[in-house]
Amino acid sequence: MRYLSKIIFINSASVKYTEVSLDGNVHFIGTQGVGKSTLLRAILFFYNADTQKLGISREKKNYNEYYFPYQNSYIIYEIQTETGKYCVLNFKSQGRVAFRFINSGYDKNFFIDNEGKAYETFDKIRVALGVIDATRIVNNYEEYRNILYGNNKGLQSEFRKYALIESKQYQNIPRTIANVFLNAKLDAEFVKETIIKSLNEEEVKIDLSTYSQTHLRDFETNLNDIKKWTGGKIDKQAEKVITTYSAHRFLEQKKKELAYQLGYALNKVKEKQPHVKELLNAETLKRDRVREKLNTLDKDFGKRKDDILKQLGEVSSKLKEIKNKRDEYTVQKIESILERVAQKPNLDLEEKNLSEEKNILTSQFLEIQQRYEAQLRQLENQLSAFENNIQSEKNRAEKEFNAFEKEINQQYDLIYEDIRKQNQEALATANNNVKKQEKAITDQRIQLSEAKHKRFFETEINNCKTEIGTIKSNISNAELQIQQANDKIKSLQKEWEFEEKNSKADSERKIEKHLDEQEKLNTQITAINAKIENSKDSLNGWLNDNVPNWEHTIGKVIDEENVLFLQGLNPQKVTDNNFSFYGINIDITAINKNVKTVADLKNDQADFNQKIQHIKQTIQKLQSDLKDDLDKLKRKFHPKIKEQKELIQQNEYHLQNGKVKLDELLVKLSEWEAKAKSEQKLVIENIEKNIAQLNEEKVKAEEEVLKIETSIAKTINTKKKEKASKIKEEQQKLAKILQKLDEQIQEEKKSIYTKTETIKTAQSQELNTKGADTKRINEIDLRLSELQLELNFIENNRDKVAEYNKDKRELFDKEGEFKNNKTLLDKKLDDEAEKHQQQKNKFVQQLDVHKAEIEVLNQSLEQIKSDLTAFDSFTKTEIYEAVFEYISSFADEHKTEQNCVSLISELQTTDNTLTKRYLDLQESVHKFTGNFQENNLFSFQVKFNERNEYFDFAEMLKEFIEENKIDEYKQRVEERFAHIIRQIGRETNSLIEKEGEISKIITEINNDFVARNFVGAIKSMELKTIESKNKIFTLLVEIKNFNDENTFNLGKPDLFATDEQSNKNKKAISLLIQLIKEMSTSKEKEIRLSDSFELLFKIVENDNDTGWVEKLTNVGSEGTDVLVKAMINIMLLNVFKEKASKKQQEEFRLHCMMDEIGKLHPNNVKGILKFANDRNILLINSSPTSLNAMDYRYTYLLSKDNKNITNIKRLIAQKQAINTQSNTNIN
Repeated sequence: MRYLSKIIFINSASVKYTEVSLDGNVHFIGTQGVGKSTLLRAILFFYNADTQKLGISREKKNYNEYYFPYQNSYIIYEIQTETGKYCVLNFKSQGRVAFRFINSGYDKNFFIDNEGKAYETFDKIRVALGVIDATRIVNNYEEYRNILYGNNKGLQSEFRKYALIESKQYQNIPRTIANVFLNAKLDAEFVKETIIKSLNEEEVKIDLSTYSQTHLRDFETNLNDIKKWTGGKIDKQAEKVITTYSAHRFLEQKKKELAYQLGYALNKVKEKQPHVKELLNAETLKRDRVREKLNTLDKDFGKRKDDILKQLGEVSSKLKEIKNKRDEYTVQKIESILERVAQKPNLDLEEKNLSEEKNILTSQFLEIQQRYEAQLRQLENQLSAFENNIQSEKNRAEKEFNAFEKEINQQYDLIYEDIRKQNQEALATANNNVKKQEKAITDQRIQLSEAKHKRFFETEINNCKTEIGTIKSNISNAELQIQQANDKIKSLQKEWEFEEKNSKADSERKIEKHLDEQEKLNTQITAINAKIENSKDSLNGWLNDNVPNWEHTIGKVIDEENVLFLQGLNPQKVTDNNFSFYGINIDITAINKNVKTVADLKNDQADFNQKIQHIKQTIQKLQSDLKDDLDKLKRKFHPKIKEQKELIQQNEYHLQNGKVKLDELLVKLSEWEAKAKSEQKLVIENIEKNIAQLNEEKVKAEEEVLKIETSIAKTINTKKKEKASKIKEEQQKLAKILQKLDEQIQEEKKSIYTKTETIKTAQSQELNTKGADTKRINEIDLRLSELQLELNFIENNRDKVAEYNKDKRELFDKEGEFKNNKTLLDKKLDDEAEKHQQQKNKFVQQLDVHKAEIEVLNQSLEQIKSDLTAFDSFTKTEIYEAVFEYISSFADEHKTEQNCVSLISELQTTDNTLTKRYLDLQESVHKFTGNFQENNLFSFQVKFNERNEYFDFAEMLKEFIEENKIDEYKQRVEERFAHIIRQIGRETNSLIEKEGEISKIITEINNDFVARNFVGAIKSMELKTIESKNKIFTLLVEIKNFNDENTFNLGKPDLFATDEQSNKNKKAISLLIQLIKEMSTSKEKEIRLSDSFELLFKIVENDNDTGWVEKLTNVGSEGTDVLVKAMINIMLLNVFKEKASKKQQEEFRLHCMMDEIGKLHPNNVKGILKFANDRNILLINSSPTSLNAMDYRYTYLLSKDNKNITNIKRLIAQKQAINTQSNTNIN
């Protein structure tokens, strides 16, 4: 049995020297202020070694000053053990209490010399101790308590024999003893804590600070940060930042590219200017030469045209004369005349034949014939003379008519000519106008033909097509570069993943190896723990307690694994060596075996733990090395990948810019082609409109010519009619004359005919009388008369026929030749005109080309001037300073067809847009970061000062989105979410698992109250548990239940999803958020087992039932309150005493100090003493007087002398009391 058996004061407090026995119940009596509490506090200090929890008020001296005022002030505690005694020396060292353990019972001579003075130094005490062991000084109070209560972890082996018990969780022993002494408020919390501490040596609790400051710190914020990505709003804002940043980068690149192109364009302009001037001068000279050739061509054509027109005039005159002559001959019936004249030879022959026939018929009658012929001839001559006279008159009349006709023809020809001359200018003007319109029409038709075949805006279209080809080539090149860069990135990522996988695999192999070692060590530690745990009740424990140095003797021949730690061997010491196997003397020096004691096992355990710590450090080092290796790999591959990404970005810019330009150029080309088509259509329409208009004007001109010609013809026809009328009038006069003359001839012929007939009749009668063939002769005469008339007609028309034949030879027979000549001349004129027009068209085309080229060159010069002027103005702007280096460092790859003006304009527009985009970027970044606090999950920067910070942030966000880091954070938070839920579930479950044990203890306490209650006022005392009212614990239980229900689904498939599973996740999140809020409002730092339930008391004193209450105040009288508190405290102390060291519960005693014993009824004093002693608890009480001194083993009277020195006098000492109590305890 181990217990504190004595306390000795030497020059301590107000006590000079005293020894107080504590091996039974003790009662201190004395008036107030004599030192009763001083003694009790010194005893309490033995148990709690806490100067702050002794009940000393602040206004009084502290424990160190009051109890150890001198160098040789000591308090010695003597402890009784199963094998002897040892002492604990208290003294002051460096201003505070220190301890030494002395392996011997108390002896006054160890501390006081022969003169009765206490030794002032420990050196003198050590001399007095002689060979008795004394430990080093113990300055640390916790170390002292660990030694006293047997918490041997980390203790040196020399201290282990000085333990009252062996327990790691001993704290409630001194705490309960102190609470009883200090009369602290006894409530459910204290009782709960006491019960809980008694369950095991390891306190079960949930460290809320770990959750509030670590696990759940910023959890809600981080959760909200993640959730912001699931609503779509933040995605759009991030996309806005990235697109704005990309647009800004695109514009920066565009600005740079435009500057390069401006440099190229400017250089091209400067090189082009003198060349354009030279070309302009050359084209002007060519144009003037063509103009000269065109003028010469027109002059030469005019001469040839006039010559042909002259020849045409002559031929036309002849053809006109032929027509007039033919018309005249037609009127004269020339064909009939010609036919009659052609018969002259036949007529002459017929006349000759008839005359000869007549001569034959009349040859016999010649005289008659001659006579009658003479008469007839005279008549013929008379008639001929008359006809000649008449013919002369007719000829005269005809001559006069012909003269009249000729004169009037000449007269009217002059009139016709005069009419023509009068209209000649108007007709020429009208004809010229027709020709002018025809020429204009011809020119327009040539232009129409040119317009139909001309390629409008050919230069612009070709430039567009050339640029399109270049841009398509650049796009293909950019796409190829992007593909190659992506392939390179994939290759680098594969290489990175391969090396990373190898590094991780290598690290995991090493870590696994160390974990295997750690597992083996843990197995060994578990085995050692089992041995140590069983050591007290095993042979090992018995040897430690009863056989000094056994490990060097019997230990060498004991089977360590199967015997040494085996329980139930019931070892005993025997005196008869004949019955003891170990009585045989053997030489064990030859046995090379080291038997491990509990201390050795603990040392091994410490070594194994140290190795485990080393393994953990090694694993941490491996993990750290792995992290370093992964960081190295990142530093190795990330720049390369970033380089390729930047290359991709550059080429994406070129690609995007190229596609934009391509689209623009395709649109531009389409516009140019449409414009060309439209322009061509417009030109053609204008030309056709002009041709139509010119045709109308030509028709009008031709109508004017026709009008003039018609007017001339009408006037001439009028005059012709007038002339014809006059000629007709004269012809009528002539006809009348001729008719009159013909009538005279007819009358003359008639007269002559009558005379002739008379003569012929006479002749015929005479001849007939004389036998002549008068009938035949008459027929011949008749025919000869007809022939003579016809021959006369022929003779009269002989000149006319001659004239006709002349005209025929000279005119009519050559009519075909004249017409052919006219046709040839007309064709020649047309050919000359066509040839002239072709040559003229050629020159006109050349002239148009030169004019167009001159216009283009002039426009080019104007553009050059505009470009140079614009650039000169541009050099005075701020933009120029920013892009000067690019302008001056262009290359052939920056070739462009744009002019400086458009490039400068685009540069300025781009710069203005850049400013806007930067402001947009600022706005979008602020809008995006406005969603996050400064300490956000993603470490997003939320405050920006420098311009580049916005770009860096946008670049980081771009990489964040591209690499889908949000999923990494989601996974991280999901894992953290699941881990927290599971950890809370495990820790809460650990608390809840103890509820059964607590209920069992409370049941034992309740049963114990019933079984071992003393008869008194307290009829009944009962405890019970109900559900905890602690809000945090309630939430923890709810989270634990949630964890149990969703063990396999927790955190899956997506903490931030919106499906049915997410409802469970949301429930868990809600619970965690509630927990965070409760922890933030609560001051609790931890949830202990005592928070997991509520404890209620029910006390029945006499007939007074308290009902179920949490606090034990005002149960009854003041004495009853003290009694109830004392009983519960004693019971709780006993519970903890038994639980703290289950194997030693009957091997040590504790003291319980009560300073309110005077408030108890004497009957209750005896009962409370028994109540305590039954549980191996000794009571030390104090009161002013003693009404029941015999109930205690020791009664001490305290008093003070006139020097204020406390005197302590033992009044009663009952030697057998302790044995009785022991027996009672045994029973």
